Amino acid sequence: MPYLIEPMRTKDIPEVIDIERESFSMTWPANSYKRELEENRMAHYVVLRYEAGAGEQPFPRKARDPRPFPLSLLPSLDRERSTQQDPPVIGYGGLWMMVDEAHVTSIAVRPEFRGKGMGQLVMLALFDVAVTRDARWMTLEVRVTNKGAQALYKKLGFRDAGIRPRYYTDNNEDAVIMWSEDLRSAGFRERYTKLKAELSRRFQWSVKP
Repeated sequence: MPYLIEPMRTKDIPEVIDIERESFSMTWPANSYKRELEENRMAHYVVLRYEAGAGEQPFPRKARDPRPFPLSLLPSLDRERSTQQDPPVIGYGGLWMMVDEAHVTSIAVRPEFRGKGMGQLVMLALFDVAVTRDARWMTLEVRVTNKGAQALYKKLGFRDAGIRPRYYTDNNEDAVIMWSEDLRSAGFRERYTKLKAELSRRFQWSVKP
């Protein structure tokens, strides 16, 4: 199957940071994801990988030097061989579990893969994470000007619940607060089942625990 969803690992962080920089004007500090994965028990992150099929051009990825800074600044004959062997990361998402609420902290997909259902697939994976951990609700913030993301979340059952003034520090833009329907309700289960069936008709994927 060309698409694989699995838990984010520390070695995925450089690719995740690349996607974040391609997607947002305001990004997290470089060491934030490492702290999230290693120290924050509330945090749960997934990555979406893509493996090109036979005869298809592989998605280009940067070589990664496994040596710590500042040794990574020195020339290395093994730099090209240090490239990760896993299929490249094309999307990611994460949430914090707080009692029975799942707060989406970040979600993004590489520009080359947008408009193809990849964002919905990552959100589907986050729904799975939330439901598995007995969440009853999912919530998130989105820029007031990001109408595309708001439309996606509404398709997934989210509703506007208020405004956080000047939430984004890069330009003081307001954020729309959105909440999902009850994740234990029949309405959510029906919407979830339909979304999964719709995506299954479009492409194949697998999930690695």
